[in-house]
Amino acid sequence: MDLTGIPLLSGLAKRLDFLAARTGVIAENIANADTPDYAARDIEKPHFGAMTERAALRVSDPKHIAAPAGSADAGGYRAVAAPDGEASLTGNQVSLETQAMKLSETRQDYALAATLYRKGLSMLRLAARGQ
Repeated sequence: MDLTGIPLLSGLAKRLDFLAARTGVIAENIANADTPDYAARDIEKPHFGAMTERAALRVSDPKHIAAPAGSADAGGYRAVAAPDGEASLTGNQVSLETQAMKLSETRQDYALAATLYRKGLSMLRLAARGQ
């Protein structure tokens, strides 16, 4: 049985993919908290109509390294600039406190979606057993 045909499970799987991509971008923001002129990014919330489309990575210079297959940009989600506030003396616009709050919120959302996914699978198993 193909579980991707079940709307509840496919929607939750897409939500889990989105949250995993957002976690990756937040981790990049935290890693670059001391990088001069770095501005924080976040993942653009997906539009349901565009969820099936995959955007190719665009580079502005042929010397740029293409993102790996598992990166957020390659996952069909677009990272957009989301500066956390005023720039520091080095021009960095990352607030570790704001990024920690976003990471905590994303972790909670991921845990909820994963729990709902497991419960959905449990309901299917129960229905298949006929008990």
